[in-house]
Amino acid sequence: MRLPLSWLKEYLKKLPATPALVDRLVMHGLEVEEVIDRRQLFDRIVVGQIVKISPHPGADKLRLASVILSSDGRPQEIVCGAPNIIVGQKVPVALVGAKLANGLTIESRPIRGVVSNGMLCAEDELGLGTNHSGIVILDNDIPPGTPLAAALGASEPVLDLSIPANRPDLMSVRGLVREIGAIFGQTVKFPATKLLTTKGAVIKAIKVQIAEPKLCPLYSAQVIRGITIKTSPVWLQNRLRAAGLRPINAVVDATNYIMLEYGQPLHAFDATKVTKQTIIVRPAKAGEELTTLDNQRRKLKPSMLVIADSVGPIALAGVMGGANSEINPTTTDIVLEAAIFDPVSVRRTARQLGLISEASKRFEKGLSLSLPEQASQAATQLISELCGGKVEGGSVVVGSRNQKPIIITFKPQMLTDLMGMKVAPATAKQILSRLGFKLTGTTTWKVTVPEWRLDVAIPEDVVDEIGRLIGYEQLPDKLPLIDTIPQAIPTAIQIKDEIRDLLVNMGFSEIITHAYYGQTERQIVGQPHIQIANPLDKSQQFLRRTIMPRMRIALEAVTDAGEDGKIFEIGRVFRPELSAKVEQQQPWKITLGLAKKMTHRVPSVWPLLGVVHNLEQYFGLTRTSIEAIHTMTVKGRLLVWAELDLHQIIQYRRNTSYQAHPSMPPVTRDISLWLPPQMTYATLRQALISAGQPLLQEVWAIDAIEENEKIGLTIRLEFIAPNRTLVKDEVDRVMSKCVNALHRINTIVRK
Repeated sequence: MRLPLSWLKEYLKKLPATPALVDRLVMHGLEVEEVIDRRQLFDRIVVGQIVKISPHPGADKLRLASVILSSDGRPQEIVCGAPNIIVGQKVPVALVGAKLANGLTIESRPIRGVVSNGMLCAEDELGLGTNHSGIVILDNDIPPGTPLAAALGASEPVLDLSIPANRPDLMSVRGLVREIGAIFGQTVKFPATKLLTTKGAVIKAIKVQIAEPKLCPLYSAQVIRGITIKTSPVWLQNRLRAAGLRPINAVVDATNYIMLEYGQPLHAFDATKVTKQTIIVRPAKAGEELTTLDNQRRKLKPSMLVIADSVGPIALAGVMGGANSEINPTTTDIVLEAAIFDPVSVRRTARQLGLISEASKRFEKGLSLSLPEQASQAATQLISELCGGKVEGGSVVVGSRNQKPIIITFKPQMLTDLMGMKVAPATAKQILSRLGFKLTGTTTWKVTVPEWRLDVAIPEDVVDEIGRLIGYEQLPDKLPLIDTIPQAIPTAIQIKDEIRDLLVNMGFSEIITHAYYGQTERQIVGQPHIQIANPLDKSQQFLRRTIMPRMRIALEAVTDAGEDGKIFEIGRVFRPELSAKVEQQQPWKITLGLAKKMTHRVPSVWPLLGVVHNLEQYFGLTRTSIEAIHTMTVKGRLLVWAELDLHQIIQYRRNTSYQAHPSMPPVTRDISLWLPPQMTYATLRQALISAGQPLLQEVWAIDAIEENEKIGLTIRLEFIAPNRTLVKDEVDRVMSKCVNALHRINTIVRK
């Protein structure tokens, strides 16, 4: 929301300098994104007067305009191709060195053989709009040489404010005036609006029907006849431009001006184009289309609310009007619309059509039921002043204008409890009064919320209002004392955190991939999948029932970068067959992946199995938790990835017990083996531990090879006695037992 400071100062006379004003607003909850200095936009652009127009000697579509830039100055010759210039006009002239809004820097250069000493500017070149059909024509009273910023009233700062989604009242000048007035303790009184009416039967002028009252609780229509479409006065054009809107004509500009001031969007229809003088607010019918004011033909859906006459749609409710009822230079009679539309309906229509307008921004936040009548009366008065015409009776209003007041029961003690500081009741009452709230009661207050504050509904909201006006910088930075009982961390969360720490310590990096994939992955995985009803594209049709496809893609990306990598993901998968309850269809899985350059003959899955073994050993598992494991070779690198079931780790883990580290030194021996087919590492380890007890304390593999379809291992055995240093003969005897145990399971000891 752009707020010209001159508009603000019409209501609030005593304001600090702009920097201090901005700081104060921010500390009271009104964010200022930018202070716009519009003078910079028009640097080296002045008002010039055309005194002569001659044909261009080298181009039929170009003309030479002689322009004076001061009352006693010498004419400057400028080449121009615009069709709308005539002698005597006042136009914006960009001097040599000026930089326009479209990025063009003006130079003195020949155009078809004639030197042009500047440029006459169109609307889009000045950043005032998108029109490029002709040169901007300025008011004839402006003296030549006047800086364009001064001529357009652009010498004032403009505040660009970020309006919270729950504060629709701040999408208006009056709402901002009320808020800023309350911050600075200034009383604000808005001038009354007098409606100019003539006698007449309103019901005969226009008929209004609402087919869906829930989507349009209030609709007001006012007929004004005998108007003359004119160009808006300079003050109105300048004010609209400062607020970021483009002037069009006096009627449209008047509705936009009132929208900015009151926050209530308005729309004017050409009354002669409303068939049978009947307005119907209804959902669109299947197959209906409407060309909107931006000249786009739009296909409508039954979920979209439209304004229609007896023939078809003439506007998108709360979004944009239709070209078939547009105001044009020959319009003499208009129907002025002021309504309340359902915020969700307006937001849905605007998003579906990609048509976000100033009106839709306000309607989708919600508006007070009292606004349409106030804004309609103000707009009717302004249009009558600018364009003449007669108001045909009062407005036709369908729906309820009564808004039930919100009354909140509030205890002043809540201020201390929630803000952490004491606030005198008198101070709190004064602040609420400045914001427009009404209070009754002494120890317990009845707080009546002003009709424009749709965001205040509970006592905590009242505390927030008082805190904002006191100033956030005044609140103490000491946290309040709160009695809490620490909650135990759930087992699943604790184990996931432990797994993350273990894997990171082993050199792994965690990744997070999408929880869906396409038809190709679904066919590879097989089994039932949950299909997404509205996927963004074909690669996102199904919720994953395993993380394995995404892990493979991630490993290939690592390989494409020419690097080794260790990655893992802990995430949910989705398996509809597990339970009728949705939350039980989402088990947690741990997926590990390795990308490793193949430098020696190591069995393909062993590097990853070692990682899994460390995890299982940490949690004391006696059974594997691996559900699937895959390998492939890409660009000379071995890719291995496996998926583990977190539920099995939780279910079969053993509680960790600790014992003192042995004080005696260990003795280690290595032994190399050829493993028989189908031999598992668990069987091998168990045979050695059983044979070597009680001195054999630990067994682990330190090397592996694969040769002629045989797998070889080098095993390290660690012997420790709890109360003495072992001697060689003792270790030899235990080693002999271990070798015999290996022979019994058909393992060949390599010499």
